[in-house]
Amino acid sequence: MNKLWLAFPAVGLVAFLASGYMFAPSDQQMIDKALKESTDAAAKGEPSDVLKYLSRSFTYGGEAANTFDISKVIHQARPKIAILETRASIHGEDAEVVTPVDVQLDYMGFAINKTIPNVSITLKKESSFKWGIVPEPRWRITGVTAEQLPDY
Repeated sequence: MNKLWLAFPAVGLVAFLASGYMFAPSDQQMIDKALKESTDAAAKGEPSDVLKYLSRSFTYGGEAANTFDISKVIHQARPKIAILETRASIHGEDAEVVTPVDVQLDYMGFAINKTIPNVSITLKKESSFKWGIVPEPRWRITGVTAEQLPDY
């Protein structure tokens, strides 16, 4: 009888771990969440993966902009970014979303309201743990490129 009582916690732990796998969100749902978190961060003036990678390609008057200046603009202007298509092409641990992106911001009277076509957002699947024991994969943005960024 005592051995039976010892089996209950072990069976409960196995069931708990199995439920983490069975009820985990799909890869596409996790990608949608990563993209939403990034655009929400930008709207709050916080660092954003999408803006971080796009800012490397941003030019002003034909010259590359200083990333410190761009981060200051992001913090103060709080740009609204809309990723119009979030359907990802998933290949194992890597994914890519190719989409037009709407960017709206107003900074010191300078308004930008542009749709940037063919923005390529690359993501990588990472493993983490919820509560220290339940595996919880997540997707992280690893790169953003755009064919045609506007020149201001």
